Amino acid sequence: MISPETPPGAEVVCVDATAGPYGRCEGLARGVIYTVARIARGIDGGHVVILGEVSPWRTYAPPWGVVEVGFELRRFRYLDIPDELTRLLHETQLEDV
Repeated sequence: MISPETPPGAEVVCVDATAGPYGRCEGLARGVIYTVARIARGIDGGHVVILGEVSPWRTYAPPWGVVEVGFELRRFRYLDIPDELTRLLHETQLEDV
């Protein structure tokens, strides 16, 4: 699960695209990489993620009225980059300096 402190621009991978409390997860697909637009407070007191690639939809939720619906944080994991690739990227950055 990603953290509520996940910064905008972070890349995450979807691990659960099943239907949720508001129905089907339109635009969400398991195994696809998404970009975090922002983390927002959910109406249940938790946090939700708003993605750059999937426009949030709106629904009516008493007593709040019309709310923007994001995805539960548990649906995503951070994108793991192998150590070899991280080392290679670091070496390339040093060569560019």
